[in-house]
Amino acid sequence: MLTSASDSNCCAVTPVDAINSGCHCLPFDAETRRRTVVSGSHDSRLEGLLADRPGLYAGTAVFVARDHYLQMAQLVEAVAHSAATNFYEAAIHARDPGIDLMRQRESQSLLMGFDFHISSDGPRLIEINTNAGAAFLAKQFAEPGSSCLPVGTNRPDFTESRLDDLLVSMFLDEWNTLRPGKPLGTLAIVDEKPESQYLYPDMLLAAELLNSRGIRTLIVDPSTLDYRDRALRHDGETIDMVYNRLTDFKLEADSSRALRQAYLDDGAVISPSPRHHALYADKRNLVLLGGDDGEPGAVSADLRAMIPLTQPVDMIDAAAAWKARKTKFFKPAGGYGSRAAYRGDKLTTGVWKTILEGGYVAQQFVAPAARSLLVGGVSVQLKFDIRLYAYAGKPLFPVARMYAGQTTNFRTPGGGLAPVILV
Repeated sequence: MLTSASDSNCCAVTPVDAINSGCHCLPFDAETRRRTVVSGSHDSRLEGLLADRPGLYAGTAVFVARDHYLQMAQLVEAVAHSAATNFYEAAIHARDPGIDLMRQRESQSLLMGFDFHISSDGPRLIEINTNAGAAFLAKQFAEPGSSCLPVGTNRPDFTESRLDDLLVSMFLDEWNTLRPGKPLGTLAIVDEKPESQYLYPDMLLAAELLNSRGIRTLIVDPSTLDYRDRALRHDGETIDMVYNRLTDFKLEADSSRALRQAYLDDGAVISPSPRHHALYADKRNLVLLGGDDGEPGAVSADLRAMIPLTQPVDMIDAAAAWKARKTKFFKPAGGYGSRAAYRGDKLTTGVWKTILEGGYVAQQFVAPAARSLLVGGVSVQLKFDIRLYAYAGKPLFPVARMYAGQTTNFRTPGGGLAPVILV
């Protein structure tokens, strides 16, 4: 929590970038945060798992202007509105006719993540993710988020108890939308070899919360599921709903066969689903959302400024793109977690040939903001982005991810998940 001393040392400083660059208050010691998570859980595995992930929690908090947070929230709502229009859906179908957009179309996609860089001109949407992880690892530390705001300000409620209620309600709303009047029996959190995933502790905390609210929850590998008699099963137990953490977004892998069939037959509620990824998380969607007035999915002009110019590489002149590469960031359209993504100023000719083969977008590069902190008594500057978790067009809470290098990671001393303080 913020102390009165840190209030005076940090919250009174303006502008926000001056706080981030010069204020070393709010240490949020990573070890203390790990102990807090462990003490709040009944799962004996967490202590060892978190100890093995020293880069998970950052050593400070990040400050963000309240107006910038409100702008991000507005864009989240606008994107949800665009994705619900027939005009936008028709454009996605024309682009990706192999994806069935008619399945479970009333669902909203569990726990989406809108990732922003904070530029000198305000927040810029870098990408949207439909399987955004780490919310259950970050919610314990969101409460100070509005502590710096002046008395009388409409402050977001980021208390853990309220976030727990919102997160559980999200699952129930998704279920009740598709299965009105029916009880939710068993839910499965599904990921490839979940125990080996870096964010496995996040899944454990999600399962613990849902189980504590009476929703029987398992964590399983997709290959352990089978589908027969129009029911998805795990060890003979019927799975009513799946919280899908897979990066096999189209459910094309052999291990996803049962899950895919359950989705196509509406044999279980699957969220996020291939439909959600196609409508939201494909990087080419930013081309549509940032388009001109009258184009499918284009958000209003005032919000459009928050979407950096994004173009399919195969739709632009290769020679001109190479010449302008230092101002671009190149991403695979169906990518995730910064895999196979490249800053233009780091490109080699070999990588450029791969990019030209297709499936990439070129996005106007927006440099991330930086946060100063002490690491081993030495002041360092780490980059950060802001992930705003959302459901059904409404923000849940933000978290910052601090890092060094080209893209976000959990390997930087002093970096990792950081609370967001609104000022």
